[in-house]
Amino acid sequence: MRVKYGELSAEERSARAGAQRTAREAWLALREGDSERAEELLASVDERLALELELSANGEQGVAAITSNDASAWPLAELILAEAPPDLGYALSLGRAPRSLDDALAEIREAYDIELTRATVRAGFGRGHLLEVTLGVPGGTGSEIEQNAAENLVLSLLGERLFETWIGAVHVTPAPRGGSLRVLDVNAPRHELTLRELLATVTAASLGALRGLPPSRRVLPIRESEQPLTEHGDIVVANGNARDDWALLEMEPASEVGALDKSDLVLASTCTPELLRCYLEGSPCSSQRFTRDGERFVYVAYVDPERSMSKRVAKRTAIEMALSDLVTDAIVTGVGLGASSSYLDLALFNLETGLPRLVSKLRELELPRRSLIKFFDTELADEWLNIWPDTDTA
Repeated sequence: MRVKYGELSAEERSARAGAQRTAREAWLALREGDSERAEELLASVDERLALELELSANGEQGVAAITSNDASAWPLAELILAEAPPDLGYALSLGRAPRSLDDALAEIREAYDIELTRATVRAGFGRGHLLEVTLGVPGGTGSEIEQNAAENLVLSLLGERLFETWIGAVHVTPAPRGGSLRVLDVNAPRHELTLRELLATVTAASLGALRGLPPSRRVLPIRESEQPLTEHGDIVVANGNARDDWALLEMEPASEVGALDKSDLVLASTCTPELLRCYLEGSPCSSQRFTRDGERFVYVAYVDPERSMSKRVAKRTAIEMALSDLVTDAIVTGVGLGASSSYLDLALFNLETGLPRLVSKLRELELPRRSLIKFFDTELADEWLNIWPDTDTA
């Protein structure tokens, strides 16, 4: 269900209003002390959402967090939080906040009957700027229950939002039990961290990754007069030499049907290849990992009735050039050709102003009826904007 972007249908508006009414009932129940009723009501809005309450140590104001096991539910969670009254008696949180080490270990001990106090940590970046975390468990076996316990421990220590944005995977590996004598092992992995260092380390690593990204800049469109078209198998594409820092990617389409979700993508040229690969592989995607200036990455998709690849490229290039006057709101970051769809990727500096201007401009350019704007971010996977109202393109 869309709740945040686009011109909602009558059915969507009704569902959104229903969710808001139920949310108000839930917050009223919580304010009156019926937390069980509040939890039931919020779960009835969407089974992906849960209400988690944490009382403060001194018995004063606690925290009411809406948690989810699915990042695409966050826009709905934000809508629900917005309905909370100011006199609720709880501080509100979108996602579980980081736990102290002692509290997190106690939760894991109670839930899994596993002791992870002496676990060590290694972390490193993998595909898509995602961190992979490995816990060395003394005397561990690498079992599934240890895996689940380790993942939930890392989530508790980092908090839900940081975990979903930056953690790609959590692994466990057996480690020596240790004893009264300290044995030096020359083959032991180095640069191991303690659990107490994990939050600070992930925070520093994420900041370091962002500082290593190039600053945002205007990306000029390819002009046919400056850059001739060249053949690439059965596809006619613009020669990538005009864009020195762009990557040309060729792939097998997952679908031959233009579903407008890049599943039919055959060829793409992009200056954010890791973002594109991450999206196509279904890995967690967040614009925060690919820009240091706060842009949000979106793409325009349309089904082109034109069968000639050279004419499709020419049309897409004309659209790209026409969008160049949106430079205050957006920059072009990639282009793509699908089996029957065409794609244009953009980074928007401000969604609130950039999206309406983009839709308006695309209407002026008379894009096909089956056209829409979608988001790369996993948490916005259920959101999209139709270019033309009352057109079923979802």
